[in-house]
Amino acid sequence: MNYGEEISYWYFRLNGFFPLVNFVVHRTKKIKYSTDIDLLAVRFPNVYEVVGGQPDDWDSKLFNQFDKDAILGVLCEVKTGNYDVKSFFKVESLKYTLPRFGFKPTLEEHAKKLEKLKMVTLFHNNQKYQIAKILVSNKKNQDKVGYIHLQIANIEEFISDRIKRYKAKKWQDRMFFPSNYLAAKINSLCL
Repeated sequence: MNYGEEISYWYFRLNGFFPLVNFVVHRTKKIKYSTDIDLLAVRFPNVYEVVGGQPDDWDSKLFNQFDKDAILGVLCEVKTGNYDVKSFFKVESLKYTLPRFGFKPTLEEHAKKLEKLKMVTLFHNNQKYQIAKILVSNKKNQDKVGYIHLQIANIEEFISDRIKRYKAKKWQDRMFFPSNYLAAKINSLCL
């Protein structure tokens, strides 16, 4: 993971998601070149954790865009340099990736719709699901047509605020996190 991907990983993890990094989109008859989705993440509606996992701990800027009762799936691209938005979230990659969530059979049928929208909502067995495309970048005021945009600086601010909120707990447990980035961040904020 590069630094942007690691920051994004911890942002989603600290917001109650179960993240998976660098999901490989293998070459197929319809996919000419292998690629990856930087981060896939799933979140269930009743997430709770004593330290840092309560409703006031979640990033309201993110969650105001979702239904609080839905199971969430996120496809996230992280870019720390220049990029061309048109190269992200192509329909064939979406068709390949969506079934990995396992929300319902034949999930790839929603790829064409999701290619044009930032989020799709679907129902299966009386459960609501939302799948969103998120771009994380250093750019400000990014055109958000077709995806949710999060700025790395805002994500880092969220992570710092979360650490400060639970300063004593995060300090005592800093070495349990499998991340030099997070341990160093805790160290710098809690000394």
